[in-house]
Amino acid sequence: MSNYKPKCSYSVGKFQLDVYPYVAPPENRFDQNVAIQYGSDFKVTFTRGATTQGTKIGLLQLIFPRTQLFPHTTVGAWNVDRQARATSLLDSLYGNDGTQIGNHSEYYKGDPMRKHSATECYLIDTPREINSRFSPPGSGTFTGITSTKFADYVVELKGPNSKVFDGGIVWGYSVLQNASNPAEFDVTMQPPKSVKLSQSNEHLTAVASFLGQTPNQVRSLIAN
Repeated sequence: MSNYKPKCSYSVGKFQLDVYPYVAPPENRFDQNVAIQYGSDFKVTFTRGATTQGTKIGLLQLIFPRTQLFPHTTVGAWNVDRQARATSLLDSLYGNDGTQIGNHSEYYKGDPMRKHSATECYLIDTPREINSRFSPPGSGTFTGITSTKFADYVVELKGPNSKVFDGGIVWGYSVLQNASNPAEFDVTMQPPKSVKLSQSNEHLTAVASFLGQTPNQVRSLIAN
């Protein structure tokens, strides 16, 4: 039996989001030291359409996780979703060129992790988190906090002069134990909505911290 839930697709402006929620329940929720694994396989696409500019675009992703992802990650706060810290927007983009999604993904295995072009960009992510908060132990009752959120912004790739578009999307999901059948776990989606980087102090602070800059310095990187 697959641990994937039905696909969810959304369109917000020029953004397209396709999500395959994932949750793997424990074989026996009454055992000691059990946990659920949850997350999703998803693709975020931004289509700029016809343009006379040859400048490529890419995606900067923020994550609000519930588990430690990288050494610099702050749990329960917004972070740039990249393993190594950077000092420029160009090096803060999600993923790496030439990297393909692994066999763990039923839907995106073998696909490039990201695409940059003048008219369209995308990223593919397959996050997984583990939560063992069954309380009291052996009760079979899941009490963990699983609300994970993402924000995606477009960056125009101009080397040291790269700029980030002000308009992005924010979305997320959470996992809840099924009230009628506690052996099952349901995924609740938080559909994407528009967000402006210039008006989100939390997002500005996350990018600033990652780059070693101040929020005002990050504001100067927002395209007019």
